[in-house]
Amino acid sequence: MDDVERFADWLAGTKASLLIQDVLWIVPTIQTVHILAIAMVMSSVGLITLRILGLAGLRSTLAETVDRYVPWIWGSLGVLAVTGAAMVTGEPRRALLNSTFQIKMLLVVCAILVTVAFQLTVRRTPRWAEAPGGALQVKAVAVGAFLLWCAIAVAGRWIGYSADNQ
Repeated sequence: MDDVERFADWLAGTKASLLIQDVLWIVPTIQTVHILAIAMVMSSVGLITLRILGLAGLRSTLAETVDRYVPWIWGSLGVLAVTGAAMVTGEPRRALLNSTFQIKMLLVVCAILVTVAFQLTVRRTPRWAEAPGGALQVKAVAVGAFLLWCAIAVAGRWIGYSADNQ
């Protein structure tokens, strides 16, 4: 038995895990809040992407759009971390030993790094996205980042159906 399996077994026996497993309303409540936070991240990333693509929000500068929506991304990520940790605590073997969950977490780290880099770039050079020659690259990165967040949502949904749980 490896360290992750031992940790999952230990976590499954904790009072917090047993509480989450035994109280019927906890899991659906946690999942509902988690899904709402996912919707907030996807909406915010989507609106920023649409602004970069020139399809929405053109009355605002990119910096104004980022200032409006990025805080929602960070706040939602905090909620996702708490609710995700609670779901893992409730069913640690289902999550921690699942390759789909592990891929999802790797994608989340990548998405966080992309979001930090994007936010810092916009703050340092607010008109960078409109620079000649760079606009197409920026649009491609924006679409890629949105697709990365979509992959995270799909991976999260796929955890319950992946072969690791059979």
